[in-house]
Amino acid sequence: MQTTEDINNEVHQRTMEFRAAFGNKEFFEEGMIRSLEAMFGLCEIFFGKDCASLGFDTMVSHVFQRNDGKLGWQEILEEDFVGIYSETKLGQLLHDLTAFADYGIVLATARDDKQRLQLLASQVQQAEALLSLLPSDVWGLNDEHLVVVLQKSLARWKVDNGDPLDAGELAILSGRALQTIKNKLSGQTKEIKGSQKRIEAHEARAWLSAQKDYYGSLWQIQDDTDIVIEADQGMGDVVFVPIAKDGSTFNPGLQRDGKYLIDAEGAEREFDDFTSALTALQQMHFPQWRRPTPEGKWTRVRGVEWRRVSVQELEASTMPQD
Repeated sequence: MQTTEDINNEVHQRTMEFRAAFGNKEFFEEGMIRSLEAMFGLCEIFFGKDCASLGFDTMVSHVFQRNDGKLGWQEILEEDFVGIYSETKLGQLLHDLTAFADYGIVLATARDDKQRLQLLASQVQQAEALLSLLPSDVWGLNDEHLVVVLQKSLARWKVDNGDPLDAGELAILSGRALQTIKNKLSGQTKEIKGSQKRIEAHEARAWLSAQKDYYGSLWQIQDDTDIVIEADQGMGDVVFVPIAKDGSTFNPGLQRDGKYLIDAEGAEREFDDFTSALTALQQMHFPQWRRPTPEGKWTRVRGVEWRRVSVQELEASTMPQD
């Protein structure tokens, strides 16, 4: 029998694997953009191009905090593609649902099992609502990762709650081709018990558990007690720091020849100490700074979000100096 420590270690391992894999191969952002383009086409017919452009430009620029009015909504999404998951409500939902669909875990911290169930149920309900409104067949989105994440989340939710699946849902959840599932449902010695239209949850779970690349759900027995206690104790001294598109943080280790290099090309300023440099970044509409790549080449990056971190955490994340 697994102990709480064993379960927490497994959840932690899956979380790390999810973070390492997220956004490396499959991109739900592409499906989001295609959906927006289709919606824009409808609005263009309904209200005219100028009115539709104004509405979409306003929404997207507001979400990405682009106040200069120089770029249209499509250009903003293209330029800030890697920030779509963190800046949009749907992106954040799909980020969390990917962890649930692929790894059977819940990323959000919950004080108890009831709260975790409520958090996850709300996310699944949003996924179900979106799928019901999204004409994926008409818009040609069925193969988009956006739709796959939503469908896979709903399929896992069914298994975890004892509801039957059909062959298509089991194919999506297992990552197998639909024809493969159909073959395993047929013949005298069925590998999967059931029919193409109905596979009982316990039968689906039994077959899935035998697949080496499938992660059984752990969210029901996650224990966030240590995280909650740490959160209740507080973070101590904290600061708000900008985060670049690749997830790196502006930190005290980013000195080049003893200087922090801040601002856009042609307007770059130098600061001797971290606090002054961070203050300057906080006053900028679009914070930019220089930092070294793993190869040691100094490049300029732009902040896409702000994050509150403890001073202790910030010092721990310090990159080595050039």
